[in-house]
Amino acid sequence: MHYGIVTYGSRGDVQPYIALSIGLIAKGHEVTLFANENFAGFVEAYRIHFYPLPGNIEAMVHSPEVLRLLQSGNILAFFRELQKMSRIIQPQVNKVMLLGCAKPDVLVASPLSLIWIYSIAEKLNKKWAIVQLSLPTVPTREFPFAGFAFYNGPWYNLFTHRLIRYIYWRLNKKDINEHRITLELPRLNRSIMKNITDQKILNLYAFSSALIPRPSDWPDYVGITGFLTIPADHRRLIRMEEMPAGLDAWLKEGEPPIYIGFGSIPIPDVKLLSGIIGELIAGTGYRFIFCQGWSELPALPRHEQLFVVKEVNHEWLFPQCKAAIIHGGIGTVAATLKAKIPAIIVSIFADQPLWGKLIDKRKLGVHLPFKRLTTRKLLDAIEKTEDDKMKKNARHTGEMVNAEDGLQAAINALENYFAG
Repeated sequence: MHYGIVTYGSRGDVQPYIALSIGLIAKGHEVTLFANENFAGFVEAYRIHFYPLPGNIEAMVHSPEVLRLLQSGNILAFFRELQKMSRIIQPQVNKVMLLGCAKPDVLVASPLSLIWIYSIAEKLNKKWAIVQLSLPTVPTREFPFAGFAFYNGPWYNLFTHRLIRYIYWRLNKKDINEHRITLELPRLNRSIMKNITDQKILNLYAFSSALIPRPSDWPDYVGITGFLTIPADHRRLIRMEEMPAGLDAWLKEGEPPIYIGFGSIPIPDVKLLSGIIGELIAGTGYRFIFCQGWSELPALPRHEQLFVVKEVNHEWLFPQCKAAIIHGGIGTVAATLKAKIPAIIVSIFADQPLWGKLIDKRKLGVHLPFKRLTTRKLLDAIEKTEDDKMKKNARHTGEMVNAEDGLQAAINALENYFAG
């Protein structure tokens, strides 16, 4: 069977679907992975057929206007600017997506591509499924949506999930129906989420049940698989991220370091973070490894306690660290849990604060919003991660996460669904 997997966004929105593609190909399936054009080299290095979609997310988030808004702390304006830039190219993206989706037998949508694949699958009369990395919004009586966890009661919990779905529909209704007009499909007057439920579209959440157990009142076409991780043999074979020169020797020279990295999210205030890292180095005996990702901190001090890399394999590095300071994207959250070390989530926007609060609640780390970041608060968070109970909890949860085979669970669910 030929799978068309469609994602859009940053590296964290692409890497799990590379893992899924590898797993499906190993089972004898053909896979085409759709993603932003700037990920061509990343995807093709894993010998996966890549279908480029217009738009370079890295260039977009580093445009002067977007960076200015992010640094101002006005997250709402930041999102509006990104949305405005995306809407300029969205008609072109949709045309390219429609053309590419004609060839695969079935389609798999990520959260950000869902609103487009819903109508494209209808137009092309193809079966499709959803594999998402975000927090669940499928209604349940067992817990509220993460952003409304002020109370826990059956009817309140149902209400919070339904409210989020209603807001999602109101925010996307206009774009969805404009897209449907171009496809010569009838307008929708009810939420696509209600339609997806009625049509019993397979909906898989690719995170660990050690974080969020599957509710007993979910329908059988909604599941939690575990994290989608690139198999170790492929990481060694491809070596997309060569070990930075001198890193292995530096790691062996002293105590395990604390990792700091924000992945493909631009750091809102590079001067602030540079200053905090400098103060921590000057005032403590901790060692740090800073991963630049899509950001650069030009004012970072040169010091034997600090090692700076452009990118690094988290699965290899994190087990050699004592804690990880991350932005809270689900990919780095997964890598931290699998490494059995505490996380300090310095959240910036989107679902990061929600994952941060969940990690904090589960006593797996500390949540600290970037807008409240100071040297003292970060040092306090680091000291909390040294608590024996937190370290023991991180080890125990990591063992549970590592016992799961999210990739195989997702493949089994997809094969059974599309074979039916």
